[in-house]
Amino acid sequence: MEILKFEEAPKRTSRKRSVNSSRKTILGIAAAAAIAVVGSTLAANITINSGSNLEFGQGLTQTAACSGGNSIDMTPTSSFVNASGAGSFFLTGIKFSNTGLATCAGKTFTIKAWDASSATALTFATASGTGYNYATFVYSSSALSYSPGITAGVTSGQNAATIAVAPGTGTGLATSGAINKLTIESN
Repeated sequence: MEILKFEEAPKRTSRKRSVNSSRKTILGIAAAAAIAVVGSTLAANITINSGSNLEFGQGLTQTAACSGGNSIDMTPTSSFVNASGAGSFFLTGIKFSNTGLATCAGKTFTIKAWDASSATALTFATASGTGYNYATFVYSSSALSYSPGITAGVTSGQNAATIAVAPGTGTGLATSGAINKLTIESN
């Protein structure tokens, strides 16, 4: 009877890694990298005007206006300015109406014109040979004060005002066709 039996231990066989397992490893690493890239894109922060953070797809943002729930309507007008061999339509005025105007009495309004793709406001007004890419006015039910670039301002009652812009003939002035949108800001 043998108490201790010493034999050689069985040899382990070495297996070659299969091609499928290395493909799985590469796909796993690629998936982890893709998740990291997409995750950082969805959580990117942007800053809009006030310096507050807003995250894409992760919340709501609200714009406060002096008019509260009352709206302000803007109606632009344009006129044809004839030139030798040519001519163009230019912005010549904007009429403001609705109950939000009276709510904002005493506030400074800034008007800007934009094309469809640029991040810079268009030059749409002139005064003494200087082009302006914005115009401002302060509304009151009895008077209207305004900035250079506006040639006249008329207040007609509690909920209406009109500003006139000198028709353009200078170079660099945006035509009516170039203006895609007008914005109004209150301060």
